[in-house]
Amino acid sequence: MPARLRRLLKDITPRVQMIEPDSAALDLTGAIPYWKRDARGITELVQLRVLAHFGLRSSAGCAPNRMLAAMPCALPPPGQRTVVDDSPEAIASFLRPRPVRELPGVGAKMATTLGEYGLHTIGDVVDVPQLTLQRLLGARAGRALHGHAQGRDTQVADSTQTPASISTDHNFARNELDPAQHRRALLALADELGARLRSAGQIASGLTCTIRWSHAQRPRQRPARPDRLPAPGLP
Repeated sequence: MPARLRRLLKDITPRVQMIEPDSAALDLTGAIPYWKRDARGITELVQLRVLAHFGLRSSAGCAPNRMLAAMPCALPPPGQRTVVDDSPEAIASFLRPRPVRELPGVGAKMATTLGEYGLHTIGDVVDVPQLTLQRLLGARAGRALHGHAQGRDTQVADSTQTPASISTDHNFARNELDPAQHRRALLALADELGARLRSAGQIASGLTCTIRWSHAQRPRQRPARPDRLPAPGLP
C-alpha cells in the first residue's frame, strides 16, 4: 500500500515525503496553479482520492508549514480536515490553547519540567521569554521550543525516498572479553548482511554497530542463619 499511496499522491504534486508508517507530507506550492484550486481545495481532493482508491478516511492538515499541518493529523477522529490560514492571528489562535506536549520535540520529561513552572499550554510558552526557556531546558532545546511555539518551522517535504535498512545480531551466552571472539562475530555478521544485500541487488551507504553488555550477575546469597542454634546433644 505505501507504494500505491505514493503514486497516488505524486499525481497531485511531485513534492511528496512518505512518513512511516502511514503518513505523508506534501508541498502544494507548485500544485496550486496546476489544479486551479487553493491549498484547502487540493487537500480535500487528496482525501477524496484516498477514500476512493483505498476505502480509508484520512485526516489532513493544511497550513503554511509542515509542523502546523502535521499537528492536527495526530488527533482523532479520522476523516477530519484542519485548515490554518497563513496569518499570525490564525496561527496564534490554533496554537495557543493546545497542550505544549503536542509540539514536536516535547516528550514526557520536557512536558513535566515545563508543567512544574506552570507552562501547560503553547500559549503559556509563548508568553515566556526565550532566554527563560533556555535556562530551563538548555540553549538548543529552549530556542527550538520557542520557535515552534511561535509557529515557526523550517522543515520541507523531501521527496527523496527513505533508504531501507536491514539488521542482524549475535548474542553471546555470557559477557565475552576475548577480542578473537569479537572479531569472529563481527565477520559473521558482515558476511550475512553482505549476502542479503547481494541477493537483493542493493548496496549499503552506512553501517551502524551496537554493542550491549549484559548486567553483571549478582552473587548468590547464602541462606540466612537461624537466630538460635540448637544446643549440642539436643534433637
